Amino acid sequence: SVSIEQGSTALDDVRKFVEMVRPQKGEVILEIGCGVGAITELLLKEGARVVGIEKDERFIEILKGELADDFKNLTLVCRDILKVPFHPYVPRGSKLKVVGNIPYYITSDILVHLIEQRECIDSAYLTVQREIANRLLAQPGTKAYGRLSLLVRFYTEVRRAFDISRNSFLPRPQVDSSVIELVVHRNLPAIDERLLFELIKFGFSSRRKNILNALTEGFHGRLEREGLRELLRKAAIRGTARAEELMLKDFMRLTELVGDLPLR
Repeated sequence: SVSIEQGSTALDDVRKFVEMVRPQKGEVILEIGCGVGAITELLLKEGARVVGIEKDERFIEILKGELADDFKNLTLVCRDILKVPFHPYVPRGSKLKVVGNIPYYITSDILVHLIEQRECIDSAYLTVQREIANRLLAQPGTKAYGRLSLLVRFYTEVRRAFDISRNSFLPRPQVDSSVIELVVHRNLPAIDERLLFELIKFGFSSRRKNILNALTEGFHGRLEREGLRELLRKAAIRGTARAEELMLKDFMRLTELVGDLPLR
């Protein structure tokens, strides 16, 4: 992972990030990967209660030495974020804000973990690789559009807040970053979510295949090709279309139609 260095431009980015989070006195903010505590300290100074999840024991010791004595509103947890349940830290009658400078190599895993913990979360503010932000915000028909785009936008409202140059980090990565805001949807449509994402998985299993062929292979032995062709027609989806051409609402409509059938 990388840490924001202490240059003037980098500190401006940290301040801009914290201003976007809008920390309130007494609210609980869970931080993923505190590093040396550049963001942590500003959140604490605003009076927020920070739960810092940091896997690296060396950073935990630094944070204890630099911040723990001055800020009683800091809780440090030395664990892998992917193994941490959020519910023990949720304040009564409220939900968590989540912030973090996300390690590039596990960004998708962390996003899935946040979605799995969504009942505990109000919103998340994350620094991610710009390519990941592009995928989350991608439109149908583009190369960046895919399963991750649909997963995140089904459960959250996502927006890009601002970009950060690779020169703001130490060590300097090979890519630029973006700060994204995710606001968790509170009222999801009544739909079989497992089936929805199974359909999306089948559709994107091979981007070269059209949706009819992809679903026929995915439902092998459970739904016949002609039955799928008829379902696509009812959903007003061309069988020759590819998954990346379909919108989330197309997959949702298809889920409703498939859900009405007795699968083998």
